[in-house]
Parts: sequence; C-alpha cells; structure tokens
Amino acid sequence: MKLFGKVLLIVFAGAASVLGWGFWYSLNHAVVYFSVHDYGLKSARQRYGEAHDVFLVLRDAANEPLAEAHSIEPQGYILAIHPDRQIGDCRQYEGSRAGYASCFKQYSRWLSTWAPRVRSADVLMGGCGLRAVPVTVYHSNSEWPLWWVPLPHVGGLPRQYFSFSIDINGRTCEVVK
Repeated sequence: MKLFGKVLLIVFAGAASVLGWGFWYSLNHAVVYFSVHDYGLKSARQRYGEAHDVFLVLRDAANEPLAEAHSIEPQGYILAIHPDRQIGDCRQYEGSRAGYASCFKQYSRWLSTWAPRVRSADVLMGGCGLRAVPVTVYHSNSEWPLWWVPLPHVGGLPRQYFSFSIDINGRTCEVVK
C-alpha cells in the first residue's frame, strides 16, 4: 500500500507540475488581435468596414503609452511593433521557421507585459487623428490546461489571447459610441 501511495503522489506531483508550468507560460506569453471598425464604410450590406492604413498608440488607464501598432497593407491586418527593431513585428523572419519561432517567442513575451493594461488608443488613419479612443478588450486564458495534449487541433504552447476592438467613423473622423 505504501508503494501505491508513493506512485500516486508522484503522478499527482507530475500532473500538477505540467499544469502549473502551462499556467505560468500562458501568463507570460500572449497573442493580440486588433479590429478597427470604420462606420464611415457603412453600406446596405454591412454596418461597418475594416479600416486600412491605420497607426495606433495603445494607452493604459493613466493615458501612458504602452505600445504602437500599424496595419499591414494591402491585407489590412494590424500588428503591434516591438520597440527592438530586431524583433519589430517578426514579419522579416517569415521565410525562416526557426527565425520566426525565436522572434515570436520574444514578441509574445513582450505582448503579455502590456496587453492586459490597454484601455484606450490614439488612432491615425489617413488625415483623421483621434486621441483617447475607448478600446473594447476581450481576454481569454482558457487553453493552458490542455497545452500538453498531443493532437493537431488541441495543445501547443499556451498563450493568453487579447482582442482589441476600436469603433470610429473615418468619414467624419469621430469616435463611435
């Protein structure tokens, strides 16, 4: 019976260590998605369109700058820009799997340091510049318990997910409430 208890203790300690490491890793790495909804692009088929040629300065509750982000054209998706030019937005490593993986590890670590504190953004889009635009933040950190599962659609290194949504009217250069 003592042997069974020791084996059970080792199994539980191992499982707790694996889950604990996954939780720690997820708190220290993040992925960020940006959406700038332009209600000036409203049509009969859509309430808003996705803004293009966007530059953002993300700010915390005290209005201190946290990070900058820019849209990648012509696709229009938005990426944060790491202050270290060797990292930037990691697009310079897209042709190298190892280079991109190394860059993204540092990039995702940096994202986790400021993403939880975003509350507003300065938006520059064409000739329109808006300060302190409210940002709707969606945060999820629910994948860490399954990071160790060796299936292609489950598992992998766990990260927090942040989605930042900004609503503006680019035609009138106003914040949409």
